[in-house]
Amino acid sequence: MSLTKLPSGRWRARVWHRGADVPVGPVLGLPKGTTWRTKSEAKAARERARAILKGNQPGETTVGQWWERWTTDPLFARPKESTNIHNKERSGAFAERYSGVPLHQVGNFIVGEWLAGGKRNSTVQALATMFNDAMSAKAGRLIDHNPFGGLGLHKTKGNKDRRPPNQEQMEAMVLAAREITPPSFAAYLEFGCLSAARPGELDALRWPWVRFEDDEVDIREQWNAKVRKFTEPKYGPYTIALVGRARELLLRMPRNLSDSPFVFLTNRGHHYTPSSRSHHWNRVRCFAGLPEMTLYLATRHYFGWYALNVLELEPHVIAEQLGHRDGGRLVVELYGHPDKSRARRRIKEAFDRPGTVRPLRLVKDETA
Repeated sequence: MSLTKLPSGRWRARVWHRGADVPVGPVLGLPKGTTWRTKSEAKAARERARAILKGNQPGETTVGQWWERWTTDPLFARPKESTNIHNKERSGAFAERYSGVPLHQVGNFIVGEWLAGGKRNSTVQALATMFNDAMSAKAGRLIDHNPFGGLGLHKTKGNKDRRPPNQEQMEAMVLAAREITPPSFAAYLEFGCLSAARPGELDALRWPWVRFEDDEVDIREQWNAKVRKFTEPKYGPYTIALVGRARELLLRMPRNLSDSPFVFLTNRGHHYTPSSRSHHWNRVRCFAGLPEMTLYLATRHYFGWYALNVLELEPHVIAEQLGHRDGGRLVVELYGHPDKSRARRRIKEAFDRPGTVRPLRLVKDETA
């Protein structure tokens, strides 16, 4: 029966769909065991479920229709606006090319055709998310499988295998910045490698957040170029240590030329953005002979490498400065770039250090 009165007095509703008697709750995006107080409420819920399932029959919903709904309905929006923009950008070309194709007909052939040549691999994550949402109850179970799920494509490791500059290279870039860029950008670069703040966080840094009396800096916002506004840092606000050299750097910076609250300003008195600092950064890295170096590697990643390999700080301590909440795991895997040759040298030095270790006793082979 499609409507059943339970011993509790509440009503359960089910609907017949594709040869099966399915509960109404999941169709409406509610928990599987959802019940209704009265028979009329259960009947109304059953009719809503029937309408959804009828509108979602194979061939009824096309790729273009679903993409339009997926990118505009708040029901499918992610918490971060930048993520929604990214997903829309990465999935738009696919939706346009296969706009009239029924959603349930997107299978291996279309996936293979779309990914041929390997130039569209960067769209897979967004498309997998789009089709995954189409499988959900809140979408009405438009499809029963994700054609972009589990493809096993090789993923790039991002900055994991990219080396930050060494100490000599970093000093060369700082000196180059002092020579060929405005003082504010030279300070921006030097403060970045001494603090581990992300470039977007340096763009947004304000003087009231610099607490000289505590030797600490509060990182509360970042300039998000994707949405063109200030947003919270990636893992939320955090506080960093203001080391001596960074403290002196900020104290030397002139602050009476502008009423702006921002620490690092362009020549026009605005806070930096990726577009306004790219010219200066390009000149610095080329002048220093490192044209492929990114600003992120030269600031945040450099700090992680330096703190782990030169200062020999514990990963969980470095993680605090980076604003991580994983106890240092990411420092070792990604940001720290552990120096293997330095590690081997430390092992040899430890074994050769007199008076601190007792060598293994030689045990004679009695069978010899």
